[in-house]
Amino acid sequence: MTADDVTVEFARATAEDSLGALAEALVERARTTRGARAVMQELWGSALTATELADALEAERTAGHVWVARRGPEVVAAALVTRNCVRGIWVRPDLRRRHIGARLLGAILDDDDPPRDAWALPGDRATKSLYESVGWKARLLTMRGE
Repeated sequence: MTADDVTVEFARATAEDSLGALAEALVERARTTRGARAVMQELWGSALTATELADALEAERTAGHVWVARRGPEVVAAALVTRNCVRGIWVRPDLRRRHIGARLLGAILDDDDPPRDAWALPGDRATKSLYESVGWKARLLTMRGE
């Protein structure tokens, strides 16, 4: 498929897919984005280092929970999908606004057992808009005291 000038392939991640850059980007986002550390704690029990997150993502990949968009051998976008829920979706910053995230989400929704729910961080309008573009509506807001 082509998203503007970027030819990408969408599929479940394989052992050949390097998820290290994704882990580094997610750790950086957890450092700078409200609510991201809490999401990591919900998923894996703690906010992880890049190395620990790479190991966690590898376990998720092995379980079939990681979807990727590839440009050649390079992973340019990824999504974590578990228990019928998109837990997170990421597109390389320089390739955003080219519909890669929407096409990745479309491939996920075309699966035999598509997710019915998705997570978005507080204030993350781009992710919320992505989910709304496939017809999903916000229906739950979780509030948590510290």
